[in-house]
Amino acid sequence: MADSILKTSPLQGMASPTHGVTLAEAPFVGKVNLRGNADDPAFTAAVATVLGVQPPLEPNTVASHGTYKAFWLGPNEWLIHTPEDGEATLIGALNIARGGLHTAVTDVSDYYVVIQMRGDKAAEVLARACPLDLHPRAFPEGGCAQTVFAHASILVHQVDGGFDIQVRWTYAQYLWNYFAEAAGNLAA
Repeated sequence: MADSILKTSPLQGMASPTHGVTLAEAPFVGKVNLRGNADDPAFTAAVATVLGVQPPLEPNTVASHGTYKAFWLGPNEWLIHTPEDGEATLIGALNIARGGLHTAVTDVSDYYVVIQMRGDKAAEVLARACPLDLHPRAFPEGGCAQTVFAHASILVHQVDGGFDIQVRWTYAQYLWNYFAEAAGNLAA
């Protein structure tokens, strides 16, 4: 009989603030880091056959199709989200599709937590310790960017009138508490 694995999150049991901002975790999203030569049409075609969409080639953009979402991290690097426990299937499919191409495919699911911040004060809370210009003219809906927030490296994705913030799990509680305190200070 196989042992079952109990999944837990560093954000389990954390309370969401109530001052114009809500916080929630996107639980157990599969995450795969992909590296390859974006200038090679064979590489982008191979990725597109698996994802159903070409990896985003423009800085700070996101491409999605079906259950996959690919974030541009650099000229030759992407972070791909997949449903929970879909990372092994995705990695296998990417490895088959790449053939002899020089690429790297790594499961980073346990490395990042996704915090969903929504509400009319979300941009104000994020601006408290983030150097990005979060105004829609500079950071449009659907855009993503790697930056820092209060000394923690994050990937910010503007979506649904708010933000999805990806952070290493070791910083997840720290950021959650910072966001909650900042939201409370805005209300004071």
